[in-house]
Amino acid sequence: MIIKAKDACMVPEGIDLECISLCQTLNRLPGISTRCSCCGHGKKPYRVWFDAKRLRDLPYLLWHLDVCHCGEYGWTVRAMTDCGMSPVYFMIEGPIGEQAYKGAERIVKLFEDGFA
Repeated sequence: MIIKAKDACMVPEGIDLECISLCQTLNRLPGISTRCSCCGHGKKPYRVWFDAKRLRDLPYLLWHLDVCHCGEYGWTVRAMTDCGMSPVYFMIEGPIGEQAYKGAERIVKLFEDGFA
C-alpha cells in the first residue's frame, strides 16, 4: 500500500481544529478523500464524510476504527447517498466531545504507527 506524504494533504480553511489530524491522515490513504467534517462542538457526534474510489480501499480504514484495534468505543462508518441516488459516500461517526477528540488522536496515532 502506498501512503501519501503528510505534507501532500491540504487543510481546508475553517476546518474544526479537532478534525485536522484525522482528516489529514484519512486523505493519505489510497483511494480515500474527505469531503467535510465537524467535531460536533461538544453537542453532537464527531463526524467525517469521505469518498472511497473502490470498496477495496475501505478495509484498512475500517480496521483502524474497530474497537479491538484502536481501543475506542463508539466509532462507526455508514454508507450513504442522497434523494437523487448520487454515488455512495461514507460517514465516520464518533462520540461527543472530549471522548471523541481524544479518540480521534489515538486513531491517528494507530494509523501513523502503521505508516512507519
